[in-house]
Amino acid sequence: MKRFLALCAILPGLGCLGTAGLGLVTAASAQTVVDGSMPKAPTPFVSASLKALLSRAQDKHAAVRHLSVHETVEKKQVLCGEVSTDPSTPPSEGSFMKFGALEGGDGPIVFEGRDIPAALDFREVNQWINYGADMEDLEEMGCVPEGSYRAYSDKLNKVLQHRKVDGLR
Repeated sequence: MKRFLALCAILPGLGCLGTAGLGLVTAASAQTVVDGSMPKAPTPFVSASLKALLSRAQDKHAAVRHLSVHETVEKKQVLCGEVSTDPSTPPSEGSFMKFGALEGGDGPIVFEGRDIPAALDFREVNQWINYGADMEDLEEMGCVPEGSYRAYSDKLNKVLQHRKVDGLR
């Protein structure tokens, strides 16, 4: 309940309805922290990052979980967690995507943890490389384990060696 009241105080424009499950709900868009991991005293950076993340999701059922905050060597805050826009309540386990935000950065980065298909069309290559860049950023922020980007990159490179160009190998 204290976490719920803290969020209400930080984001007064959202108006608060009440608690849902283990998390909290805001009236404006029913965005939920589903596991009670909201920091006890969120900083303006944390509040702004969550607001940007959830508004970017543009889904009234957006939910976050596994929130954590740590500092970089340069004393900048990093917010890590998982976000889901699954409309089911509660969101399905597989719908959560890793995200991270760096204080002073461009905003939250979300890794859309899609499985790399066994074969890729040439026109899809840049999209999958960009997903990898998001993983690399999250690893640099400390939001995913070391080696996550390397594992993703190695798997993608194996698939790219066998990609099709205009239907040809």
